[in-house]
Amino acid sequence: MDPRHLVQLATILEKGSITQASRHLHLTQPTLTHNMQTLEMQAGGALFERSRFGVRSTPLGEMLAREGRAIARRLQDATEVSARHRGGLNRQLRLGSGPIVGAALLPGLVQVLQGQFPDMALRVQSDRPHLLVEQLIDGRQDLVIAPSWLDKPPPGIERCLMVKDDLGVFCGQTHPLAARGRLDPGDAQGMPWISLGTASPFDLDVAEMLRAAGVDSPRTDIAVLGEAVVLLRILAAGGHLAVLPHYPIRLLRAFFPLQELQLSVPSQPRPIYLWCRAPLLEDPGFLAIRDAILTHAASV
Repeated sequence: MDPRHLVQLATILEKGSITQASRHLHLTQPTLTHNMQTLEMQAGGALFERSRFGVRSTPLGEMLAREGRAIARRLQDATEVSARHRGGLNRQLRLGSGPIVGAALLPGLVQVLQGQFPDMALRVQSDRPHLLVEQLIDGRQDLVIAPSWLDKPPPGIERCLMVKDDLGVFCGQTHPLAARGRLDPGDAQGMPWISLGTASPFDLDVAEMLRAAGVDSPRTDIAVLGEAVVLLRILAAGGHLAVLPHYPIRLLRAFFPLQELQLSVPSQPRPIYLWCRAPLLEDPGFLAIRDAILTHAASV
């Protein structure tokens, strides 16, 4: 198979039509149609179905399109390598982080890494932890900063403890419970909650912590996925409660003045880990980067 045909298939399915894909790829429609006919012959089956609403992938087409997307990413990586080399940057670090710890930690961490490794380019991404770890497994991230929801990391992935952290209940300073500074059984009855990723009342461990504190069936009417600043601004407005980790909230206190509500039960642990692919641990240069991140996290 021609790798270009796989990339073209992925583009057709992404755009939803051969017409749109041909414009994006700067190919004529007859050329693109011929390439897909060749690919179907080589693959031994139909790759997509046509309708008046566009094209829809077949199971075979989706599997091959996945390979096409991987090829396209590798080509983009090669382009970025060339651009970095021309700019005098000899290596790249792809760093992913959970949204709230990223908002708190990454601005200072980026300055530290640039100071210690001036010839390194940084690509920083904030997203939900489980998506970032999937990207790590696929080789699309080098390091991920995130809490763990797994008993042990996936095969080929290592993690080390960055920060021993736990969860608390927070609200804005104008919230009805803020002046008291504590959450007693029954206090939150009927009050709305806002959630972020795994640190939310939908998490089983967190739900058990809230239930023990006298909060039954919290009404979570807003869920924010992969975006910390939106959640924090809504929370600071004073209309919601949220379960959040202490470490990043402490770092963000100057920007988002929140009130923690003390609980009558122990807090739920939520340590933050640094995840990486195991083969990278054999690279001394990578170990130096990892140690710099761990040192900075422990110092702030």
